Amino acid sequence: MNAAEARALLFQRKLHEVPVDFSLPDLEVLDGQLSMLELTAGDMQHAGKLAEGPDGTDDEIMMTAAMVCKSLVLRESKERIFSDTDIGAIDFATGVSSGVAGFGMTILKPLSELVAKACGLTADDLLAAKKNSPTIPVSASDTSSPEKSEVAPAQS
Repeated sequence: MNAAEARALLFQRKLHEVPVDFSLPDLEVLDGQLSMLELTAGDMQHAGKLAEGPDGTDDEIMMTAAMVCKSLVLRESKERIFSDTDIGAIDFATGVSSGVAGFGMTILKPLSELVAKACGLTADDLLAAKKNSPTIPVSASDTSSPEKSEVAPAQS
């Protein structure tokens, strides 16, 4: 194998998928229909921007909601269930949250753990990566990756 062949294989790699193989409380109708997709570096960076609090600091719940929004898909079609605008917000004066950020932790915690698994990281690793990642400029060159990757089946 040469470098060009290796490069082609890397660009053709499919994103890792982890099925949601447990029942979400009071949402048993969704059993067997959901998966979490691996997040790309761009997804992580964008989730971090969406998770910034009003004072510019990172908000852990908003980061969790952003990662879930970007990763949760219908298993069969790979269609994203939530858009970025579904992340919601937290009123820091009252503690009231909306959107995905307003879901109970019985939903957010297990889904965020699956995002971490899909990405090959622990949930703490994902939060630390967001906090420690520098802004990386992206240029349109012939070495940039394709805009959309296909999805790989889950590996058990």
